[in-house]
Parts: sequence; C-alpha cells; structure tokens
Amino acid sequence: MSDIKDALTRIHDWFQENHPAKIASLASGLSPLEIDNVLSTLSFKVSKEVREIYEWSNGYPMDGCVEDDWIFYPMFLLSLDSAVSEAQTWEEEHEEIALMYKYAGKPVLPVCMSDVEFLAVVATDDEQTTSPVIHISEIVEISLRYTNLTAMMLTLAESYETGGLFIDCKGYIEKDEKKYAAAYRKYNSGITDLALERFLKIFPEDSSWQTVQLLHNDLYMSNSYGIEIPPSNLKNKVVNTLLNLLQDEKYDSGFSVVLVLEELRAVDALIQGLQHPSKWVRSRSAFALGKIKAFEAVEFVSQLLEDPDPVVKEAVKEALDMFRNQR
Repeated sequence: MSDIKDALTRIHDWFQENHPAKIASLASGLSPLEIDNVLSTLSFKVSKEVREIYEWSNGYPMDGCVEDDWIFYPMFLLSLDSAVSEAQTWEEEHEEIALMYKYAGKPVLPVCMSDVEFLAVVATDDEQTTSPVIHISEIVEISLRYTNLTAMMLTLAESYETGGLFIDCKGYIEKDEKKYAAAYRKYNSGITDLALERFLKIFPEDSSWQTVQLLHNDLYMSNSYGIEIPPSNLKNKVVNTLLNLLQDEKYDSGFSVVLVLEELRAVDALIQGLQHPSKWVRSRSAFALGKIKAFEAVEFVSQLLEDPDPVVKEAVKEALDMFRNQR
C-alpha cells in the first residue's frame, strides 16, 4: 500500500471510530478507467497521487458538501468531475486572469475547496509520483501549502491520531497548533526548497513586488510551523538575487525584499540593508535583526542611532530593546 493510501485509510478509520456521521455521505472511489476518462479531458498531466486519492473516494460535487463534512481540514474533497471542470474554467479565462491560476507558469488542478478557497495540485511534465499542493485564496493569491498530496494526507492522518485536529463540542473540526505543527514539520520539511525554487524560476520574467511577496508568504507559513531554512546553495542564490534587487535604484519595493531576508535569517544581507538610501529599508532591516536575535549585528544596528530619520531611530530603539530582552 502506498503512503497516500495508507494515510487516507487512517483518516477514514479515525472518523469511522470517532465520528462516523462525518463520512457517511463520502462517495466511493472511481475505477482506474473512470479516472482516465475524466483526466483525458485536461490539457495537462497530474501526479499519480491524484489518481490514488480518487480511487479512494470521489469526494463531493462543488455544491454538494455541508461544512460538517469537511474532513480534509479545513476543506472537503472535490469530485473529479468538479475539479476538472473548475480547472478548465480557469484555463479559459482572459489571459491575465488565467495566469493568476498558475504556479510557476504551470496550470493547477483543484482537489479540495471551502466556500471561497481551494487547495490544488500543480501540473507535472510527465506522470511523476508527486507534485506540490498550493493554496488559492478568495482573492486568487497563490502560496505553497504542502510538499505534495501524500505529505498533506500524512499530516492530516497523524494530526487526527495525536489530537492535532479534533472535533469540538459543536461538531466542528478544530486545530491544536502545537500538535499540528509537529506533524506538519515531520512530513513537509522540504517545502522551503520548493518555495525558493519557484522564486528563482519565475523571477527572471517577473521581478515585481508581488513575486517577492509570494516568496515571503511561503516562507512565513513554513517558519510558522518551525521549519528551518538551513544554509544551501539554493538559499545563497535567492539571497544574492534579493541583494541585487536592493541595489537597483529603479526598484521601489525594498521593504518587501527585507521581509523575505528576515524570513531567510540572512544576517549579512540585512546588515547591508542598514545602509540603504530608503528609510523604510533601513528601519525594517534594523527591526528584523533584533527580531531574529542576530546578536552579531548589535554594533551595526547601534550605529543607526545617529540616523537623521526619526522612523529609523524608532526602529533601532525597538531592535535594541529586543536584543536586551533576549539575552
């Protein structure tokens, strides 16, 4: 049995034992031939995980699942017909809109949804085993959510079994942040590399603040679960790319760059930011160094107490307070 099928079985068994009503209307799975027939109408290929999840269950039509039955916290599994139909709708949108529903230039297939949000898998170049799971917000902001579908289901299965996800007294699924984070870290440790790779892939064609902000969103999410970003050539390439942006006089979104450098804990780069012409870059660089406890930068931050701008001075004072409180 594959890891994803094992995880799906564990999720089903947990609900069958603890809250059987929540899976009572869950559809049975499709045959491989039925899955092939539906997927053949797509203009792109998807990972083998997609086939495995729909062999397990065909989920619910887009308007056919009540909130009580959203077992893939915090969403429900879309039927394959509904998923493919929605993906085709996105592809047929006006070019600018269609581009918003892509990940690093690749189309996506929604597999889970809530009222206004989706989780989707990224198209593959061939029928590889796995591909990333992304989150699409109600305003069509795309960010990484899980390393792949298998990691997602293993995270959910372990969370239900350990109390990371539980049913409250009103029958709603709730989350214990600490226990859920432990499961998330266990199965999604490689997610930061995916975020960095995406940035480097799309940056040459799109160096807008939105591209930088998307990287920040991805890293902020992974950091919130305690996933560290170890030193690597990949990380160094991203840091150097961001530093080049800061040095570009035509680039006016340096603040967004500093936010990413903070998530990357790029101390040397943030120290360079202390000398930037923009007061917003200098102030946020100082604040970031205090926030990430970069004690080796205390002297450099202290020098900005003489900065002529009051915004910078205030940020420096906050940073120095953080240094003192963290010793």
